[in-house]
Amino acid sequence: MTRYYHFGGFYVCMICFLFTLQLIYAMTNHTWTISPPAIVLWLFAAASLVLGIFGFNYKPDHVAKVRNWTTVTLSSLLCIVLFLGVLRFLFISEELMKTEHSPDEKYTINFYLTNGGATTAFGVIGKNDGPLWFNKTIYNEYRMDKADVEWLDDHTVTINGRTLDLEKGETYPDS
Repeated sequence: MTRYYHFGGFYVCMICFLFTLQLIYAMTNHTWTISPPAIVLWLFAAASLVLGIFGFNYKPDHVAKVRNWTTVTLSSLLCIVLFLGVLRFLFISEELMKTEHSPDEKYTINFYLTNGGATTAFGVIGKNDGPLWFNKTIYNEYRMDKADVEWLDDHTVTINGRTLDLEKGETYPDS
């Protein structure tokens, strides 16, 4: 049974690590997020940590020891990093302001009003919906509390005076 804990923890840890890397990449480069939400990744990292600890008794060779220590160390780090991501959603609220659809209904943009508390200003985030839980942040403006949206055609939208061509993958601010 410890063999299953050992390999299960390792594979869950690696999958969680890859999804976390994709989540960080998507957030920094304004691309599509294909990984599950941070809370789901945190739960998988915690499960990987538990499985890794239970799998410590499986030691047929040196490679298994290294794999076990990798699982426990990496899943512990992932738990810490992803827990900080979960805390972000507890302290920075995102309240759905409105949902806009393109004239041909191909694009759906959800606009959220962000509030970090008493010492921060409001902000507006626009997320383009994709299939399943996939989304892409296309608009992010700090010190703004409204979203004036006008569709110019089926794939071009003006948000608070900023024109974005969604077919070309444009975002604001462009990084």
